[in-house]
Amino acid sequence: MIVCAKCGERSAGTTRFCPGCGSFLDWSGTPTEQRAAESGTAAPAPVAAVPAPAAATPPGPTGEATPDPIGPRQSTEVLGAQQPADAKPLRAKAQTTEPRPVAEDDVVCVGCRTRNPLTRRICMGCGRPLDQPEEVKPPWWKRWRGDGKRARRPRRRGSLAAVGRWIRRVFLAILAVLAVLYAIIPGFRSSVNQEVVAGRKWVERQFGTQLRPVRPVGVSANSAIPGHDAVLAADNAKNTYWAAPVTGNPPVLVLTFDHPVDLRRAIVRVGDPAAFQATHRPAKLHLVYSTNKTFDVPLADTPDPQTVEIGGSAGATQVEVHVVDIHRSLQGTDVALSEIELFEQP
Repeated sequence: MIVCAKCGERSAGTTRFCPGCGSFLDWSGTPTEQRAAESGTAAPAPVAAVPAPAAATPPGPTGEATPDPIGPRQSTEVLGAQQPADAKPLRAKAQTTEPRPVAEDDVVCVGCRTRNPLTRRICMGCGRPLDQPEEVKPPWWKRWRGDGKRARRPRRRGSLAAVGRWIRRVFLAILAVLAVLYAIIPGFRSSVNQEVVAGRKWVERQFGTQLRPVRPVGVSANSAIPGHDAVLAADNAKNTYWAAPVTGNPPVLVLTFDHPVDLRRAIVRVGDPAAFQATHRPAKLHLVYSTNKTFDVPLADTPDPQTVEIGGSAGATQVEVHVVDIHRSLQGTDVALSEIELFEQP
């Protein structure tokens, strides 16, 4: 048994916290054997007194010894007598007791899951008040939104915190300026859209997006020279081409489909396949869809086939290909487009 030094409550040797006041018994508790040893006084060991030799009685006036009126002297010194030393009591180890039988009305601590008798107020395993309810954590969506009980972090102070706040403000200011430019400048908006589409197409290619070719059911143009009609730009032949004069309005090739398409890619061949330098070659195509959306496609001056990414055509049934810029030739006066193959997202 251990006795609490604060309230005097007795508890078993395996209990760590006082059931009366909740004190930690390793600091404030004392075993009953040690308390009994500290309350008693040690008796001195018996020592035999050595009598002093009797003093000689001085003679009287008549020549006889006169008795000492005080009586025989006794020695006040005791040889061999020792006082008990102040020994520091050693703390007795807590005696182990048999485990307490489990009762149906035991109170289970929510902190350490120790079973305690119904009469206890403090857990004998961890010292937690038994009437304290278990803390319920808020759901993750409340913690993410900030509605939980988590205390808000104090605002950091110092040079590093000031630099971090300055960087965030500059970043937000740049985003605001870019948003304004995107809203009021059509050219900037078109460039951003093209970059976004190009990035999306790149991701789709990296993850193996499968595209399928789509064939137009109708091909026409606003102008063409004899023998090089508009249909030759979509006949899937490499030795033919569509040619149109570059004077006046820009040449326009119109492709019509039998279903709404979502064009993602195109393979373009420019110029005359037999004499590449004999005609002008398209340098930029401006695509106008039937959904009133547009997309610009830049082209290189090469006789090899060029694979370009396109977008913005979801739901369109017709696309107009405007030749708005050309790579000029020193010989011819017409612009030639040999072939254009389109691919859609299934």
